[in-house]
Amino acid sequence: MRLTAIIVAAGNSLRMGGGMTKALLPLVGRPVLAHVLEMWQGFAEKMIVVVRPEDWPAAQKLIAPYGPNARLAKGGETRAASVAQALAVLQQEGGAPEWIAVHDAARPLTARSDIERVIEEATKKGAAILAAPLNDTVRWQAGGDCGELLSRELLLNAQTPQIFCGAWLISAYAAADPAALAAATDDAALVMAVGYPCAYIWAEHANLKLTRPEDLALAEAIIKMRANIND
Repeated sequence: MRLTAIIVAAGNSLRMGGGMTKALLPLVGRPVLAHVLEMWQGFAEKMIVVVRPEDWPAAQKLIAPYGPNARLAKGGETRAASVAQALAVLQQEGGAPEWIAVHDAARPLTARSDIERVIEEATKKGAAILAAPLNDTVRWQAGGDCGELLSRELLLNAQTPQIFCGAWLISAYAAADPAALAAATDDAALVMAVGYPCAYIWAEHANLKLTRPEDLALAEAIIKMRANIND
């Protein structure tokens, strides 16, 4: 399949402590973004990495080994605005790719076998995301009190990658109003809002999203375990 991967790396990293963006933090001796680029090599014929303007020089060095198959786009104020910037680049360079994957740079642990399974499901259904079941007990918020208990069997954690028919994703962004774009926390929501179906595949491996400083230590431990590396 002809697939373009949009890698979103333009967050402000406030819960990580601010300062350097998460995508450029070191993880097992390499920046987080380097792990993600390597992850998508062989799946995507093109990668567009969306970064903050101040991160452009550092990100440019990381994508350089991939030649013309990787390029940068400048991030927006929100996640959806950043994806929209990447979509604009794609349209300027020749229109909608056959398939578009959107992946958070803050997820450097996604297993290649899970990416393969999402790709397979997307080609059957038109759109698919990677997801994980909830392990914690979940309740509604009720002010400062605990609200009604929710059935976690009916819920899932939406993750990335999320893979879509290229025309579907582009049309979903074109149809979304500013309020919908500002509120969107994943692309599947926008695609479903215009009536397209979206399937999900359960992740078979850890797909941690780097959010807080301790997540880096956990991610490093998982990478070493997978590679059978002992300290």
